[in-house]
Amino acid sequence: MALIATVLAFMSPQAAQSRWAIVRPYNAKLERMAYCESRGRWYIATGNGYYGGLQFDMPTWRSVGGRGMPHQNSKLEQKFRAVLLIRRAGYAPWPVCGYR
Repeated sequence: MALIATVLAFMSPQAAQSRWAIVRPYNAKLERMAYCESRGRWYIATGNGYYGGLQFDMPTWRSVGGRGMPHQNSKLEQKFRAVLLIRRAGYAPWPVCGYR
């Protein structure tokens, strides 16, 4: 529930609950992937064309409906967009960290 509380300022409680319901079954895996990709730094923009905890590139981020820059969105939003991508393409977009 703490994760949901951090995003309430940016979205309605219903939207946060809905996103969390989708993310929840994947949450532990997404946390491991983010640690592998960025050491869990959800705010990171290293200048290599990949952003956020799960290291989205901009075309991929936008393809799953992401707005703005990935690293400027909440952790929950990044995870939600990752789940949409996983449902579409599996873990292939993360060729190393997706299989840990």
